[in-house]
Parts: sequence; C-alpha cells; structure tokens
Amino acid sequence: MSFKTTSIAAAACLAVAASASAQDIKLPDVIAWSAYDTGSAGHAHSIAIGNMMRSKYGSTVRVLPGRNDVSRMTPLKNGTVDYCLCGIASYFAGEGVFLFASPEWGPQPIRAVLQAVGDYGLGVAVAADAGIDTIEDLKGKRVGRAASSPAIDNNMEGLLAFADLTWDDVEPVEFSGYVNSLKGILEDRVDAAFALTTTTVNYQIEASPRGLKWLETPADESEAWARYTSVTPFVTPHMVSVGPAIDPDSPLRMALYPYPILVTVADQDSSEVRNIVAALDEGFDDYKDAAPGANAYAIDRQILSWVMPWSDGSVAYFQEKGLWTPEAQANQDKLVARQNVLAEAWSGFVDDAPDGEEEFTAAWMNARAQALEAAGHEVFFR
Repeated sequence: MSFKTTSIAAAACLAVAASASAQDIKLPDVIAWSAYDTGSAGHAHSIAIGNMMRSKYGSTVRVLPGRNDVSRMTPLKNGTVDYCLCGIASYFAGEGVFLFASPEWGPQPIRAVLQAVGDYGLGVAVAADAGIDTIEDLKGKRVGRAASSPAIDNNMEGLLAFADLTWDDVEPVEFSGYVNSLKGILEDRVDAAFALTTTTVNYQIEASPRGLKWLETPADESEAWARYTSVTPFVTPHMVSVGPAIDPDSPLRMALYPYPILVTVADQDSSEVRNIVAALDEGFDDYKDAAPGANAYAIDRQILSWVMPWSDGSVAYFQEKGLWTPEAQANQDKLVARQNVLAEAWSGFVDDAPDGEEEFTAAWMNARAQALEAAGHEVFFR
C-alpha cells in the first residue's frame, strides 16, 4: 500500500480548485468529541482545533477526555459524542477484534473524518548498547510487551514478522502498558520495544547511558512488508524525520499509520461532516502551529486508500477539492462491503453465542473469519 495518495494530476486539480469559503461552512453551535486525556497529543490537537473553530466559525468543540481505548470509544457508541479523536483502536472497533470482540461491542460502523499523518513514525526502539542493528537481530533478545494494550502488542508482532520472527523467537518481558515497556529499556530490563518515535520516554532513552537506536523497515523489501502487513494491515511505509536519534536531514525508512484519527459513525449527518472537514482545511493555518504535530491534518496528507472507510461527508469534500480518485472509490466500496459483512456476521452470531468470555471471543473470531472468507475478504487478526 503506497503512502503517496494523490497523483500529479490530482495535485494540479487541487491547486486550481476553489477553496471552500467560510460562508459555505455551517457548523453546529457545539461539536462534542472524545479524545485522549489531558497532556496527550490528541488532547492538545483538540484544544488547538477548538480555538480555531470558535474564533473562525463560532462553534465550540467540547472535548470529553478518556484514559484508554474503550473509554474514548464508548461515548461515540452510545451517542454521548458524535466524533472521536482516536487512535488505531477505532479501526479495531470497526473490525470487531481485540477489546471489541466482546458481547458489549462487536464490529462498529466506524468512518474516518480526517487523519493526522505526521512526520513521526513507528517501529522498534532499541538500546544502542544492545548490539542490535536489524530486526533480525532481535532473535533471542529481551523485547517488551504491553500486557493491557493489544494494539501495542499487535504492532510489535507485525514488526517481528517483518524479519520472519514471532514472539517465540524472542524473550518477551511483560509490562503494564506502552510507556512502561519503553521505560524497561531505560531500566535495562529489555533491549527493545515498539514505539512511536515522538514518545517522550524516547528522549530519556537517548540521553541515558544506554542510548537509543531505531530499526528500519525499508519499503523495497516487499516480502518482508507482505509479512508485516499480514499482521498489521494498517501500516504504510514512511520516511521518518521526527524524533530523538533521528537526523531530519537523513530520514529513516520506517512505517506510519494515521494518529490521531477523527472518526464518526456511518449514519452521522454527511453535510455536517463535510463542513467540519472543510473548516479543518479552511482554518488549517490558524491551528497547524498551535500544538506539536497539528500540521499533520493537512488535506493533502490524507491516506485516501487505507483500511478504514471514509464518511460520505469527507468523500464529498475530497471530491470538491479534486483529490478523490477511482482507486480511492474502489477501496471505499470494498471497505464498506467488508463492514456490512462483519455486521451481518455479528447479527447472526450474537444471540446464540457462548456465555463465557473466552469462549465468546473464540467463537466470534471463528465466525468472523468464516464470514470474511466466504465473502472474498482478507482475514486479519485470527
């Protein structure tokens, strides 16, 4: 899957397309969305965007902070908020896997509104003193696991697969969460862990006696990338220029997925969504420098053919801007059909499902795989 989302012709269309004017953009008096907790990048982005929305359009963004994936997604599910500035867990919710493979959840009709596609990346952070130069070198080494974060473990599993390794090939060390798994490098309890390059702890690792190094996942290693995306289908190749131990003039060949992602549900009013995307585009200069990484919401950074279907309102705006392509439409149609398959499978499964938690999850994942295979869709997260 290519990170490049627009052709030269589409970019030319963008240059001549008429910009949406403020008078074309009508927003609700209050827009409610959930986001990461105070102190996170997602919360800072929400504040920056909210200030722009209020000053430029007279619309207040009310942010409901949540400490974890479920607490951010629950208000969207029950209608307390109409949007969520979420992470990759929103994709897991759409697929009905991990924490969402439970009776309270199942596959959700999630739609992307706008992505943050930054200059940071993701990959394997390793101690510079551990003698590790490639992902293959992780064999037999101590690697951090985040016991309560399936998304983090899934990312690390995919990175191991890049080198044709599994958790059985390394010495896994469990931690209570993502940040603690990185602190394990500082404490010399592990040699490596999954990380976003801009996570604060990484700067501490770089300054420590152990030092910090990043392991690359070059895009031209096609077989390795096929293994990688078979485990983590949401990642794309990316040249990473932001983060400790990274020279901006010599970007590293790593990976990325949009983070955060503003999402909603399929039946959210498409005109409202279109106007929110238009406002975020039209007001971009007013918030892009107001929080670290806020420039990542630029309209020309969007990965149009990704793993999550877009809201109809977003598609309408992309079409107005001359960005939407036949490839993007074909991908959209495939993803909407996939969500329909999952919804039908869940509807036929849940009433007669086993009672026990583990039994329920195992039975659902089996039913899910069968339904996807029967409809000709790839099965991830077996």
